[in-house]
Amino acid sequence: MSEIVNVVSRDKGKVNRRKVKASPYEFTIATRAKWEMVIADEDVTIGAGKLERIKVKEVNVQKDMLAIPCAFSHHPLVSVIKVATRDGPAPVETDRIINAAYVLGQESGEIKKGDLLSVLNLYPIMFTREATKPVVVG
Repeated sequence: MSEIVNVVSRDKGKVNRRKVKASPYEFTIATRAKWEMVIADEDVTIGAGKLERIKVKEVNVQKDMLAIPCAFSHHPLVSVIKVATRDGPAPVETDRIINAAYVLGQESGEIKKGDLLSVLNLYPIMFTREATKPVVVG
């Protein structure tokens, strides 16, 4: 069933909202996947329990790929909670470029450019029925 939702993004520091008519849909995840490394692209000081956005080396995610951070910690000071794309929120049906990660400090310390922060699991998906493209309504 379709629903009207606000798609919220940020452009040059300003928060934008677009009303969109969207529908949930089903998909199948493939039994094969790809690993991509999430590598810090800047030096950052992190505090225990603090959430920070950090620049990472760009990772290209092809359309129809689902990106899920690995459940295991790869860095002794932080856990990657989410990744962000250069161009803001985008449908899974489009190519995306990840250039930032949201990290939660497990301990206080220094993240250095080049540190492996996490691994992304990239799963190809296939829609099980024709997906309804979101339509801007306002």
